[in-house]
Amino acid sequence: MSRKLLKSVSVLVWVVLLLSQITMANVAEVLGEVTEGATEVYFNSPVAMAKDSSGNVYVADMGNHRIVKMDSNGVVLQKFGTLGSAPSQFDTPFGVAIDNNGNILVADTANYRIQKFDSNWNYITSWGSFGDGNGQFGLPREIGIDSQNRYHVCDEFHDRVQVFDENGVFLYQYGTRGTAQGQFRLPQGIAIKQSPTGDRVYICDTFNNRIEILDVNGNFIEQIGTGVAGDSGSEFLYPRGVNLDDNGDVYIADTFNHKIKKYNANHQYQYSTTIGLVKLEPIFPCQVLPLGNGKFMVSDTGNSQLLKYSGYSTYASLIDNFGELRSDEGVFSGATGVAVDDEGYAYVTDTANHRVQKFDSSGNLVDKWGGNGGNGGPIAYGIYYWQFTAPKQIWYDKTYDNLVIADTGNSRIQVFSKNGTWLMNFGYGHLTFPVGVCTTSDGYTYVADTGRNRIVKFNAFGVFVDSWGTEGMQDGQFRQPFFIASDSQDNIYVADRANSRIQKFDKNGNFMTKWGTNGGIPNEDPLENWGFGEGDLFLPIGITIDANDNVYVTDSSNNRVQKFTSDGIFIEKWGIFSGSSGNFFSPQGIACGANGEIYVADGLLNRVIKFIK
Repeated sequence: MSRKLLKSVSVLVWVVLLLSQITMANVAEVLGEVTEGATEVYFNSPVAMAKDSSGNVYVADMGNHRIVKMDSNGVVLQKFGTLGSAPSQFDTPFGVAIDNNGNILVADTANYRIQKFDSNWNYITSWGSFGDGNGQFGLPREIGIDSQNRYHVCDEFHDRVQVFDENGVFLYQYGTRGTAQGQFRLPQGIAIKQSPTGDRVYICDTFNNRIEILDVNGNFIEQIGTGVAGDSGSEFLYPRGVNLDDNGDVYIADTFNHKIKKYNANHQYQYSTTIGLVKLEPIFPCQVLPLGNGKFMVSDTGNSQLLKYSGYSTYASLIDNFGELRSDEGVFSGATGVAVDDEGYAYVTDTANHRVQKFDSSGNLVDKWGGNGGNGGPIAYGIYYWQFTAPKQIWYDKTYDNLVIADTGNSRIQVFSKNGTWLMNFGYGHLTFPVGVCTTSDGYTYVADTGRNRIVKFNAFGVFVDSWGTEGMQDGQFRQPFFIASDSQDNIYVADRANSRIQKFDKNGNFMTKWGTNGGIPNEDPLENWGFGEGDLFLPIGITIDANDNVYVTDSSNNRVQKFTSDGIFIEKWGIFSGSSGNFFSPQGIACGANGEIYVADGLLNRVIKFIK
């Protein structure tokens, strides 16, 4: 199964926690926050959108824990909400909707509840808690409103839609996990076509790669898409958003194809529009909102902006964008990898800005390099020796006191000094979209050649030496090897992402052990291999080794970090899905400092968190 890595625009946050007890200590410093004026807006991973009867647009600004109201021309009218769990506060809100009476509904996702406000943001009520019972949520996402003003909520992790009345009273639910008609696998987007002859519910059945059309009781009517992953008028790759224009046209955010696809009221395919300049950029359209007269707005979650298009019969053209691109100093657009040298300097791969940023131990920016003089931006990518295209893992090579970087989009490895001086690159012809890289004490470099599901070994001069691995689920096989790491004995550890496990090898590629969900024995369908217990993993991304050869893994889709012995015995874990300090939403890169500090790139909450013992 092919997957791509979701990244988001990132702000640097340095948070100090007491790691050994997994309890909160003082927040040392918060850097990189953007100061806004009254009419400016800097989005932080915007997701769902809604439109009121006056044409105003409401945006779930997830990473900023608020809702932004603007007119259709992008003029900011109001910003509402702060991080918290009190009424009128939010924690990573995913959904927003306007009901038939003009009231505002917010899916307050990490608080596992729905909040309801009147049109002036006066709090009315809220309901929900964490759980799988009626009226409880695993992950409340988007909200649809039917003609009877009932609220249909996508409960993503429970593969169902729950329906509530105007007071939040549970009425009924529909959907179960599966691939049959009327079943779902992680449903994320919802839109309802209200009609006197019968409402129609459109569900973005994300992991089934289709849009299901149901009646309001959940009875299957038809679907858009074959359900087979692909990129055509009848195929999608993890679509996340669906919406309807007033004339019945259907717009679909085909997220991992980086496209918006349009269908007419009879569900006949009309055209697709590619979002972004480079497919490897973290440009993932999460939702699309028709504005009328062929115009529509797209939440470009990866670059934290909204894009406005004018659509025609066979194509659409970009006419405006709202929200500032995050390429300022100390600000990230997709912080992915992190490395720490022996002096305590931290280096972060700023993926969509196609650069590396260097910080001191207090989080102060020291240096930056890459295309556009290190100033970043979506056009800073390039193929020259001093440029990157979507760099991923960065590794501090203690032997040579250098930085080794997986220049993923250019299918090569680049090596720089700690002051950003280019030293060498290699891997041409041997690598296809490498994501992970590490070195060993004897001078060799190991690369997770993700596009070919293998590990490749190079000598100190960048000359190919060996490779091992093929696509599969057996020992020594991989499905999306991501970040990798080496220990004091030069053993190699691989985050085998889609197999939800860690594999350990000696430096010659001989398999040693594995661990993860079901003891590291994967399932063909990753969703059926999703474990929550101690030592279980679901789509791990980052990995690092401390001075005692303990292994730290970012258990990305479980929103936590886990610590193991070098043989995979569970030691401890910390973090939950939340925007509060010390918690995560899709943690990715991880690195150890010289004094036992742990640095985590908190992917979708757009920050780097520093933990100390």
